[in-house]
Amino acid sequence: MSSTIEAEIFEQHALEAAFLWSYRDAAAVDPLYDLQSLGELDERLEAHVDGLRLAGDAGWEICKGAIDEEEPGSLFAPMVLAVERRDLKGIAQVLDVGGGVPALARAIVSALGWVSFDRVRAILPGLLSHRVGPELHRIGIAGCAVHRQDPGAALGYAVMSSDPRLRARALRAVGELGRGDLLGEVRGALGSEDEACRFAAAWSAALLGDAAALRVLGTIADRGGPFAERACATAMRKTDPGTAPSWLRAIAGTMRGARVALAGAAALGDPALMPWIIECMGTPELARAAGGAFTMITGVDLEEAKLRGERLAGFQGGPSDDPEDEDVAMDPDESLPWPDREKIATWWGSRGKELKRGTRHLLGRPLAVEWLGEVLQKGSQPARGAAAVEIAMRRGRREVVEVRGPVLGHDGGPASC
Repeated sequence: MSSTIEAEIFEQHALEAAFLWSYRDAAAVDPLYDLQSLGELDERLEAHVDGLRLAGDAGWEICKGAIDEEEPGSLFAPMVLAVERRDLKGIAQVLDVGGGVPALARAIVSALGWVSFDRVRAILPGLLSHRVGPELHRIGIAGCAVHRQDPGAALGYAVMSSDPRLRARALRAVGELGRGDLLGEVRGALGSEDEACRFAAAWSAALLGDAAALRVLGTIADRGGPFAERACATAMRKTDPGTAPSWLRAIAGTMRGARVALAGAAALGDPALMPWIIECMGTPELARAAGGAFTMITGVDLEEAKLRGERLAGFQGGPSDDPEDEDVAMDPDESLPWPDREKIATWWGSRGKELKRGTRHLLGRPLAVEWLGEVLQKGSQPARGAAAVEIAMRRGRREVVEVRGPVLGHDGGPASC
């Protein structure tokens, strides 16, 4: 029996692991984080998971008690421990609670990415079998994909599934893994009625070099919706740089369209768009996204260059303090600094000529493969993600580096659903 003090220590480890996983999940796509700072966060998370490991059965009992809380972070450590202990009953408990709930399943797949693939491999037959439901099959496909390990024939079956969530995840995995042999099946999903499937198919088809993807990505970007910004960014990576700026200006006619176009401008990286980007910095709803595009293209940190400004008057973003307000959406630009439009315009006037118009840039330099490799090591998380996709597109039908995975070498593997 553990002492009361030991039990309190184990409970603290479990609480901290749950909190840090949620924090880390957001940090993986946060512009404030790079490989080094993400690694520092990983060390903190791993320390608490390791505390639970060292606690043995007592640590597992503490973790198991948190499963029923049905919070994403509370499922991460239990799944890590259950897989490492080869505890099939414990794994089943976690899957029963979170397997069918998207937000909870994300933490489960993250746990599969945290441990070594050799350990994950042992439970894959139970997740990739055609006899399991689509929720578990999806977790199996995702668990392979985040490690960039091929699920084999199971991926082909999942791509043709009638379950939209399973099919969308499988379609995305095709691109992540560079499975060019499944391009025909991916093309067949470009006209899917389900938007998530349609976007995943177009994204993967673009990575695999299929020209038909561009039209679908353009339509998704034009219509708006949850995939519009990512669709626009992907389209810009495949569009002729000579025609891309005019297309971006065409979709920027509304506030929503302007946000989509800014995402595309950041991906395109053409300095010719900078006057319009700087103009967007004067609109409260667009200012920080425009500042982010400026940084992605030029590599200039607004804080370090003293180009950070104040919050613009009239901006309202994120949940309010009004209990009657039903809008609980988080501010999508929360981590981005407010740009000082006038200072940036002055900076651009004196330094902008250093960046050649009509040439794509990322963090201030043209997109040569050597530079993209450096960005993978030193860039912010969004920049690293951009570099990983660009490299995959240049290599052709090769896997995309997973930039959201754990930095530590303890067990290796990505940590994203």
